[in-house]
Parts: sequence; structure tokens; C-alpha cells
Amino acid sequence: MTHINRMRTPQGFGSNLTKLGKKLLIVYFVIYILELILEHWVRIPVTEYLQLYPLTHYNFHIWQIITHPFIQNPVMPITFIFSCIGFYFFSAPVEYAFGSKRFLVLFYFSALGGAVCGLAFSTVTGLDEPYLGMLPSLLSLIVIFGLMNPEATILLMFIIPLKAKYLSYGTILITLLTFLAKANPHGAYHLGGILFGYIYFKGPGTLFDPKLIYLRYQKWNLMRKRSHLRVIDGDKKKDNDDGPTYH
Repeated sequence: MTHINRMRTPQGFGSNLTKLGKKLLIVYFVIYILELILEHWVRIPVTEYLQLYPLTHYNFHIWQIITHPFIQNPVMPITFIFSCIGFYFFSAPVEYAFGSKRFLVLFYFSALGGAVCGLAFSTVTGLDEPYLGMLPSLLSLIVIFGLMNPEATILLMFIIPLKAKYLSYGTILITLLTFLAKANPHGAYHLGGILFGYIYFKGPGTLFDPKLIYLRYQKWNLMRKRSHLRVIDGDKKKDNDDGPTYH
């Protein structure tokens, strides 16, 4: 993939926030400050109009698909802080790999994917909870970072060394398990963000090309057949140069 080859700082985890990254953090910070002032001091419920409601909800409006990633929970500032920290650490390496324009597309395509999957799930199940925040996009960045730099070492919680690939797989697994266990009512949004980010990362043409799918099947079938091979040592009493026999 060309965007992987363009990676200039594979070991630069969290070390080089770009100009675009700084601008996005400033935008999100300013929006959140305004949101807090309007919600708690001016008593204008902007969150109610900008967060994303299920399609069947009386308060759903089409503009919420665009506005919901830009606002955060006004009663949980700590989640906003952690989201900004995550963005700081993971955005720069991914942007260096993709380029600024494609990074923006990735970030908000993941948000759109979260909205599509979340709305579809709420329509099917009747879940009546609104959603807001950048977490689907952020989870997408974390997973893609691990896929691009599988052997990079990061410090989990600034203490525990961990390979990036395990952080990527762990993010997917935890998101899926908490969703299936109904511990995360917004899991469909988060999984949708990861899915759409992965599709954009791989490229729809690469992911759904019938020829490539068939080649992957052939590779899998070959590996499956190889897994059934056994190595049988020859008679140790015989002094010959015969090698092991494969069955």
C-alpha cells in the first residue's frame, strides 16, 4: 500500500503532533468550551440539538450526522480529556502515512461509519439512546496505527511496554466483547468507526476485489493443507542420508 510506504516516522509515537493535528485539537477544545458555557451557564441545550438521535426518534435531524462528532459529553469532561490525549498520541503517525487530506477523510469517514452502523443497529433493536463524540474516529486511528506499525513498542498507561499490533487487536476485541455483553450501549457506533476506517485503510477495491478474494482463499487453503503435514524421522539405526519424510 502506498500510504504505508510513505510512513516517515514509524517510531515517532506521540512525538510530533502536526499542524493539522494542532488545529483540530484547538477546534475541538474551543467547541467544547462553548458547549460547556452554553449548557451550564447560559442554559441553552445545544447538545440536545447537535448529538445524533436514532432515526425513529422524534428529535432526530439530518444535520446531526455531521455535528455529533464535534461535540462531547458536557457532564463528563474527563472523557474529552482522554480523547484529546489519545488523538495526540495516535494522529501524527497516521497522518504522516496518509497525508493531511486523506487523514481528514479517514477521520471523518470513520465518524460517518460509526453513525451508519449505530443508526442501523438502533433501528433494528429499538435502542433509543443518542450518541456524540469522536471516539469512533479515535478507535479507528488506534487500530490503523497498530496495523501500520505492528512491531512498534508503546507504553500502555505510560508504564507497560506493548507491541502496537496487540493494542490494535485488543482494541477491537474489547470493543466487540463489551458490545456483546451490553456493557457498552454505543458499541455499534465504535465498531462501525473501526470497520469503516479499516475499509478506507485497505481501500474498497483491494478489500472487495473478487480476484484478490480468490487469491486469499487459495493461500488459506494451502496453509490449511500444510498444517496437516507430519514429519516422520527415518529409522535412526540406518546410517543413510535420507531426509525426513512428509505425509
